[in-house]
Amino acid sequence: MSKGDPLYNFEQQFQIFVKNNPNVVSAAQSASGIPESAKAVVVLSPLSLNHQFPRHWVSKSYKKTIVERPERLLACSMGIAAAITMYPALFTLKSSHKRKASLLSDHVLKVHGRDWPQELLKLCRDSQELLEQHKVEVPADWNVGDIYLSRQTIEALQGSIGALETGVDSIFSGPSVEQTSNRAFVAVRPPGHHSHTATPSGFCLLNNAHIAIEYAADTYGITHAVVLDFDLHHGDGTQDICWKRAGFRPDEEPEDSPGYDEFGKKFAPFPKVGYFSVHDINSFPTELGYATKENIKNASTCVMNAHDINIWNVHLQKYASDEEFTKLYQTKYRTLFAKADEFLRSAKHAMKAEGKAFKGLVVISAGFDASEYEQQSMQRHGVNVPTFFYNMFTKDALKLAQMHTYGKVLSIMEGGYSDGAIASGVFSHLIGLQNQNWINEWGSAQVVKEITRGCKPNWKPYKTKRARDVIRIWAEEVIKLGRAMIPEFQDVLFEPEATLGVVETTSARVTRSKRTQPQPVAPAPANPVAKVPASSLPRSETPTPKGRKPARNHATSDAVPFLEQELPSDGEDEEDEDYVYDEELNKTFNRTVEDITIDDISRHLETLEIVQLDEDEADPADTESGRQSTSSSDRNGYKIPSGTTTRHLRNSRTSRLMNFDDSDISMISHISTARGHTTRSGKTKW
Repeated sequence: MSKGDPLYNFEQQFQIFVKNNPNVVSAAQSASGIPESAKAVVVLSPLSLNHQFPRHWVSKSYKKTIVERPERLLACSMGIAAAITMYPALFTLKSSHKRKASLLSDHVLKVHGRDWPQELLKLCRDSQELLEQHKVEVPADWNVGDIYLSRQTIEALQGSIGALETGVDSIFSGPSVEQTSNRAFVAVRPPGHHSHTATPSGFCLLNNAHIAIEYAADTYGITHAVVLDFDLHHGDGTQDICWKRAGFRPDEEPEDSPGYDEFGKKFAPFPKVGYFSVHDINSFPTELGYATKENIKNASTCVMNAHDINIWNVHLQKYASDEEFTKLYQTKYRTLFAKADEFLRSAKHAMKAEGKAFKGLVVISAGFDASEYEQQSMQRHGVNVPTFFYNMFTKDALKLAQMHTYGKVLSIMEGGYSDGAIASGVFSHLIGLQNQNWINEWGSAQVVKEITRGCKPNWKPYKTKRARDVIRIWAEEVIKLGRAMIPEFQDVLFEPEATLGVVETTSARVTRSKRTQPQPVAPAPANPVAKVPASSLPRSETPTPKGRKPARNHATSDAVPFLEQELPSDGEDEEDEDYVYDEELNKTFNRTVEDITIDDISRHLETLEIVQLDEDEADPADTESGRQSTSSSDRNGYKIPSGTTTRHLRNSRTSRLMNFDDSDISMISHISTARGHTTRSGKTKW
């Protein structure tokens, strides 16, 4: 890889990581035979950094209220890096740094019509003159605290659409089935699920999920898709566009628009899309001040198989413990998957009856602002989800995809506005995207605190670390990898003159009221798609109790399984006076690292295997859907084996796995052949 490659810095940092973590080498080598189809693709969008708050004359305190900003991608990179360090060679990292797609592309216009993309382009082009006059650059009836524009926003949106296309291409285009991934996560901003056909809202300018689906339909023949949305806020724009797809006239169109019958409906074209959301009914767009009767009804709509409409909304509720939340998930939130399954099954039967080919896609609108680590000002109604939720939800999405879409899952980043919420949520989500179990220690307050240190523009490694402080050592590896992912971070975020401010979990105040004031910041340099295979590393922990003096530990560095370097073992860290070393927590973390076995890699392949169901479940039209392989995994109607991942950890006395009943949404368990386990170092595990 040359120095001009956008992933060169990451590749170099990754080599250093492997060198510092010799136990990873054996696992990475064992994973070298894993086909691309078993890996998850992560698509980075450096051009998304170009969408920057441009009102240069406003106060610093006002700028802090603008939470949708470039720093979100840095926090996302921390979560990606954490996931990469956990499982070697199970992720492929791509950069869409040069891929720009026109806002006037067919797949954009089919979603948003011809007028809105043209108007958006004009507003961005005209913004510079207004900004130079210290005037707000968006129309007077827009929420100026939520939405901002600049000339550079055009390039950011072009890059975001290009990244979406890259994500879709990654899971549908390849030389063979084995060399084509089934799952992709696209890290883009601004989010999109509040964007209606021709009305921007809630930070969102274009609807990323629907644009990706339309591109998949135009390019790869997708006929049906489900959008699974776990953002804190209802995706009113995504749902609204589903009504448009069903043939109903959008609110933005005049009542005398041609082609509609007297009831405002016309023929519903393909692709057909179902929308399934879990959200807080008291938050935007159904929050006090926005909560019209219509908005509340929209965020509570539940309609199945009626006039091409398939929509199901579930409301989050408060919980007192992890166990109580898990019960809520099993009994209430999982309903979304049953309904999505119903939609896709009905669609397959309908297509079969018409002699047409069915080809499906599962899309996740991955917003992390419902996280327990989101800033309180965003979660003004006290409703959130534990970090393990993102893992559970994603694994259920995989099961749905195994049954109906050849395992094809496209995840698109939506909300999430604090470093902690984004980093921990992405971490949990990506582990789930590989169908691996989440270990609660990974999402603990101490771990989240350590990895989000890397989101500070002027971050520096600790001057000293204890040789047994596994969490801090691991977190610094994560931070170095995350900060090396996108070279433009250096110019946009790390240079003091260009820094826009750090997304903070405690100090940022978020309101959605209109503002009359809102800076252009130096645009990020624009950088086809580069990619590099990634790998994984150790695991993380839980908070350390305060009030206890840090224990001095002079153990040799080889006691830490993922580090081979000399570290000073002195006392308290001068850079963090509140930090108290928790020996038990670090021991627990250390054990989870030691418990990662090479056998996990091979078992990973089993758990993501697509398995044919009974012949009467198969769709004869599948042969027309473009699949070339004739293997048993190349048919319709799938199951994903459950209960086969990291079984050696399930009985661990030191790690709390969030296990739950896998028998929902018509899943059939598959019992794999038991094997002896070996550790990453190749030694037999005792």
